[in-house]
Amino acid sequence: MNLQTYTNEVLMLLADNARNNTSPTVVGSEIIADRLAMSLPETKQILKVLDGFGFIMNDIDGQYSLITHKGLQWLNQAYS
Repeated sequence: MNLQTYTNEVLMLLADNARNNTSPTVVGSEIIADRLAMSLPETKQILKVLDGFGFIMNDIDGQYSLITHKGLQWLNQAYS
């Protein structure tokens, strides 16, 4: 997979978490890495970039993430 595909997959995973829970909780980086068959360092790098764009919120250590409204909007536009 290329970087754009991984980025989309991460956003979709976090969006599913937000849609399927009335009170979405943060998702651990290790869970994201496992589900997408990525290394943890690669996952954290992508999460850092997505946080910089404002598509997700990341804790200071990059351990936990949650998609933002901006991330949901971008994902909806990308797939509509």
